[in-house]
Amino acid sequence: MNDPDFHPVATRDEVRPGVPLRIRLAGRRLLLVRTPDDRLHAVDEFCSHEEATLANGAVKDGCIACPLHGSRFDLATGRPLEAPATEPLRVYPVKVEGNQVLVCPEPIDA
Repeated sequence: MNDPDFHPVATRDEVRPGVPLRIRLAGRRLLLVRTPDDRLHAVDEFCSHEEATLANGAVKDGCIACPLHGSRFDLATGRPLEAPATEPLRVYPVKVEGNQVLVCPEPIDA
């Protein structure tokens, strides 16, 4: 049975490795990202520096890069790894049940 705090947002097949998937959950715009090592992450869609979408950002080594100014963020923690961003992205809990990907709309406390 599904945990009531988690909501289905996509199937596992819909989330291709290295290609961020835009989702909306509880009024938030998030990205669901599957890394090449098959881990799933949910983070805010917009860069904390200039509110640019990260949906077209490159995913590599567990990070996503902002296509506007190049800031990179750790997908597991949201921590910025390069300037100009200094504020982290919010990260959301993700779990998989069967082929269904579920996300909790409450961010993980950093």
